[in-house]
Amino acid sequence: MAESHVVTALISKRAELAGLIEHHQKEMDRLADDLAHLDATLKLFSPEIDLRTIRAKAHRMRSRFFRPGECQRLVLDIFREAQGAALSSRQIGQALVARRGLEPTTIMIEQMRKNAIGVVHRLERTGTLIPAGRDGHGATWAVA
Repeated sequence: MAESHVVTALISKRAELAGLIEHHQKEMDRLADDLAHLDATLKLFSPEIDLRTIRAKAHRMRSRFFRPGECQRLVLDIFREAQGAALSSRQIGQALVARRGLEPTTIMIEQMRKNAIGVVHRLERTGTLIPAGRDGHGATWAVA
């Protein structure tokens, strides 16, 4: 039979999640109303506009470790110092931790690795970096 403290904790967690869903649903409804008002205003000023051609702008979360563009500059510096060697996201993450003077814990390296992956994929799309295969840590990249 289930322990009463487990059931109590699960009920509490469910209530918390249900509250979050309700809160975010209200926020989504408010944003949808705001969007409808903007669409109507756009139609007033430009009746021929096709609103379906306006792409949604991606919402990005700011990194608490880097100012805008700083992580990309550091990643490029790391590749520059590697002198053509292929690097994995873990190696880049470790180098970022060292450059920021942070404690090289597994959690910190993983957070930096995630930042590095985002930057590497962006640089890959621009043609600055290219995939260079795999090593013991996963995919590697090199300067094009």
